[in-house]
Amino acid sequence: MKCEVVITSKNNKDNSNNRAPIGIFIKGNKEIVMHLYEGSHTYNNLKDEDYFIINICSPYLIAKSVLDDNGNYGYLEYNNCSIPYLKESYKIYLAKITNRKIIESKNEYGSSKIMIVRSSVVLDKDINILPIKPYNRAEGLIVEMAILYSRLNIVNDEKRKNIKDEMEHYFKTIKKVGTKRYIELGKKFLE
Repeated sequence: MKCEVVITSKNNKDNSNNRAPIGIFIKGNKEIVMHLYEGSHTYNNLKDEDYFIINICSPYLIAKSVLDDNGNYGYLEYNNCSIPYLKESYKIYLAKITNRKIIESKNEYGSSKIMIVRSSVVLDKDINILPIKPYNRAEGLIVEMAILYSRLNIVNDEKRKNIKDEMEHYFKTIKKVGTKRYIELGKKFLE
């Protein structure tokens, strides 16, 4: 199964935290696989660090994490490491990297190096109670807008225009059905 989560990691060289929305593949009970693009903070951190945290959180927080690394961080101490997590998460999973493989990838957005990271879950912890509420279409659309937003700087002008048009289309629905914070976040993606 592929899930959208926020990965948090630490750069121990400059002591900075990183948060990034990532699609992960869950294999069995404990194995996690993810693909990280060269140049991202997460890629750079996990080239050197063996631990990271998978944050299960709201669609809003997943989308907001595209914009910057400013988060409300807590720290999990494990094996002489201090690994950041997002305090707003519902649940966190501490993962230890078991294998890294770097490949060259070519897709509609161009060529790039991808690090395929395999890891296993070594610990999980409930952080907040998952609210039970009706599904709102703005939740899925804001995540889709965030994914498109993250691709804007790696495409040519024609594809960029198509992506922006698609984002505008999603935003029309968010304005109809979303709360103020979803609308404000959507506006940031369109700036």
